[in-house]
Amino acid sequence: MPRWFRWIGYSLLGLLALVGVALAVVYLVTSGRMGRTYRFPDTHVRAARDTAALARGRHLVEVIGKCAGCHGADHGGNVISDNVPFGRLAAANLTPGPGGIGDYSDADLERAIRHGVGRGGRPLVFMPAEAYSVLSDGDLAALLGYLRALPPVDHTAPPPRIGPLPRVLYLVGNFPLLAVEVIDHGARRADPDPADTVEYGRYLATIGGCRSCHGMGLKGDANPDAPAIDRERLAAWTEADFFRALREGRRPDGTVLDPEKMPWVRSGQMTDDEIRAVWRYLRS
Repeated sequence: MPRWFRWIGYSLLGLLALVGVALAVVYLVTSGRMGRTYRFPDTHVRAARDTAALARGRHLVEVIGKCAGCHGADHGGNVISDNVPFGRLAAANLTPGPGGIGDYSDADLERAIRHGVGRGGRPLVFMPAEAYSVLSDGDLAALLGYLRALPPVDHTAPPPRIGPLPRVLYLVGNFPLLAVEVIDHGARRADPDPADTVEYGRYLATIGGCRSCHGMGLKGDANPDAPAIDRERLAAWTEADFFRALREGRRPDGTVLDPEKMPWVRSGQMTDDEIRAVWRYLRS
């Protein structure tokens, strides 16, 4: 066997060994972070049951939060992905049925939604709690009441299995694997004032997931499928253009927004005042 051929073989073996060591380190570090335990005090917020609160909760879950996008149309849980490089991502059953939230306390749900941790204090993976962490007490109570009133679904989500790709992206990039690490857990959560249009727009853009997809500064640096939507990027847009994008899924040039990447079907169900508030916030 030629010497150069042996050297190529040794080099490839060495490279594979380095990759193996690197992956071992990645798994060690990420598993350690996912295995941490967090403790947050019980909240005083309790699920609201009155008609107005349930209507508000439905609007928050179905339209603003767009929870069905991950948890399924019946909110009974859904396997979002299951492959070797990414792993298995399964959204939980949010209904009171078997395998769901029936035996969860309001405090358990608050910690999952606002803080991104499960009942044992371990971080929830891929749970966009960074968006819901600012939910006001009133909106949280309404949301909890609506979830508890959902028709029960009998389904237990399989446990997550985190593959190498999200682990690497989490360590080297801007991948939202563990929301608990980026949340301001001591944030003040006052009920928003719809009359303060810009601040109300900020609130809606946050709990609506705009920042989770388009980046905290809305500059398109968090998701390759979500471009910038800041003032500079939308400089040529009018308010009517923005309404058309959210209601009809069309950009000013007439091209169509992919509803799988931009959930305009649900965002389009926002009220005129809500869409206008978000628009004014983006322009502020």
